[in-house]
Amino acid sequence: MLIRKLKINYFGRFSNKEIELKPGINLIYGDNEAGKSTIHSFVKGMFFGIERLRGRGAASKDDLYTRYLPWEYPGAYGGSMDIEIGDKQYRLQRSFHANDKSFTVMDLSTGREVQLKEGMICELIPGLSESTFKNTISIEQLKARTDSELSTQVRNYIANLSVAKSKEVNVGRALNFLTEQRKKLEPTQNPAVLKSLEAAIEEGIAREAKMDELIGQLQELLEQEKQIQAQKEELTPGPENEAAHRMEQLPAILEKYHTYQELNHQVLLLDQQIGEQQSKITEGERQLQSPDRLKEDKKLAEALRADLYEMEKQELRLNQKQEAASKLSSKALMYSIPPAVVIGIIIVFLTGLQLTGLLLAAASLLVGISGYYLLNQKNKKVLQSLKNARHQLGVKRTNAQNAIMDIFTKHQVNTLEALANMQEELLRGSYTIVHAKEQLKDMELRRSDIIDNKDSIYDVIMKYLQYFIKVEELTEDTMQRITEELRLRKQETSGRQKSWYERLESCRLGIEKLRWEISTLEGNEEELISNQKKYEKLRQQQTESAAELEAIKLALASIQELSAQIHDSFGQELNLAVSEVISEVTNNKYSDLKVDEKLDIKVGFQGDYVLLERLSAGTIDQVYFALRLAVADLLLGKDEVPLLFDDSFALYDDTRVEAALTEVAKRKQIILFTCHRREQKYLEERGIPYHLVKLCID
Repeated sequence: MLIRKLKINYFGRFSNKEIELKPGINLIYGDNEAGKSTIHSFVKGMFFGIERLRGRGAASKDDLYTRYLPWEYPGAYGGSMDIEIGDKQYRLQRSFHANDKSFTVMDLSTGREVQLKEGMICELIPGLSESTFKNTISIEQLKARTDSELSTQVRNYIANLSVAKSKEVNVGRALNFLTEQRKKLEPTQNPAVLKSLEAAIEEGIAREAKMDELIGQLQELLEQEKQIQAQKEELTPGPENEAAHRMEQLPAILEKYHTYQELNHQVLLLDQQIGEQQSKITEGERQLQSPDRLKEDKKLAEALRADLYEMEKQELRLNQKQEAASKLSSKALMYSIPPAVVIGIIIVFLTGLQLTGLLLAAASLLVGISGYYLLNQKNKKVLQSLKNARHQLGVKRTNAQNAIMDIFTKHQVNTLEALANMQEELLRGSYTIVHAKEQLKDMELRRSDIIDNKDSIYDVIMKYLQYFIKVEELTEDTMQRITEELRLRKQETSGRQKSWYERLESCRLGIEKLRWEISTLEGNEEELISNQKKYEKLRQQQTESAAELEAIKLALASIQELSAQIHDSFGQELNLAVSEVISEVTNNKYSDLKVDEKLDIKVGFQGDYVLLERLSAGTIDQVYFALRLAVADLLLGKDEVPLLFDDSFALYDDTRVEAALTEVAKRKQIILFTCHRREQKYLEERGIPYHLVKLCID
């Protein structure tokens, strides 16, 4: 088998990384942290998958799943690997994510998916298991030593090949199967199980007898219950059932009586309220004046007030005219006499003291005096007229004021505003009386409804009372009589039924107890039958398995004895193969190794055999290196699978590295991960072809 190409989609630090591999030596070089171990783990994961550890192992250094889970795209956790087997090429594709795990194998020549029955790579590459990979073809730094699982595989291989003459038949599985069968059969030989079943059967028989006894007692009590029920019918005949039913209604009747009393009280209250309301309406109507008369008086008062306002303005105008007339009287003297005197003086001055001049002067003076007289008389008439007008105006004003005061006195107010307020109060009083009448009507309707309801309740109570006692009217004494009467009747009925109830209750308690005891025993018969069948079957099985167990023990002993004998012969091949490889890698220093059935190794040295642990660490690493190659050839076929070395030569000196490289160069394909240059140097010095892949730290 060859690995041709790796395509790492998302794995650890790599994403979309492709690596071409070729036959022969593939030298994958990179500094520390460049990703060499990541690629190594990817190859292993492509073969066998990567399981997520649980519990304490989760997220530890051994949890490869978490270590290489990509941070950016965890859902794309996976990749593919192209391999070549014979003349066929396949592509292994895996998704490692725990929520989307998948593994497919595609035939690259046809493009069809290869169906693996169990989804294991060993179906495509016989013999390749995860343990074989880890213990043979894959060698990590300082981990060349094999574990106990490899010795089991080697023993199993040798036993298969020797006993079954075929690698396809697994003798180890046969031994495991026989061992498991022995473990299953050994517990069946336990006599304590039979004794336990015998005790359970005896207890079951006793429980069945107890159950029969309880069922008989239950039948007796059920018959007794029927007899008591029949006595109940005799104690409570049909007519008394009606009376009992009515007696149970007493609390409701008492409640109705309380309601009746409450309604009576409400009627009395309403009668009182209706009387008060009627008195209130009568008094209001008596005190209420006619709103129309008040309205007319208010209107008249407002008109008179307007007239008074107008009279005040007229009086003001008369005063102004009188003042003007008074001023005109004084002006008449000044405008008539002085001008006439002046004119007379002028005439006398012009004519001298002649008679004509004197006459003219006297005439002028006479004209002035006449003018003054005429003006004065006219002004007196005007003043008298104004005086008369003022007198008439005063009379009118006095009359108007008196009329207003009469209105105010009539309505017992002092101002027109108070009269207006009184009109508003009168209107509100009218509305109040209307509302009071409506309230009175509502009260009378409510009183009528309450009386109807009260009469209805009265009829119900009286009908109830007359069923038991003679009664003429509904009073407190009547209700006390009915209460006492029914108490005595109930006491009498209760006394007759008490004995019946006690006997019935005792009978029913006994029935329930028996039924509970019987229920605890239910299923006992099935369990008893089952235990009896188990007992018989177990006795038969123990008899049969005793012989089978002896046969299995004999078979195991025979196979184990034969396996030890076989290893002595076929183990020779493994010893020779390991010795041949160790001789090459140690330059013939060690050429004789003995490997027992547990893969414990002894090394021939100077005619004696010493334990491997007594040699140097480098030599021990070389011996396990040789053992791995030999076992790989034994289990997987000579040079059939690639070898992977992850810094496996850390403890080797230069000579050992050279010898190891010379030995592995003979192999079909080697994948060597290293952070050193010496491997490349030795390969170039000896002209050994190789394919170099460089890894860089991003």
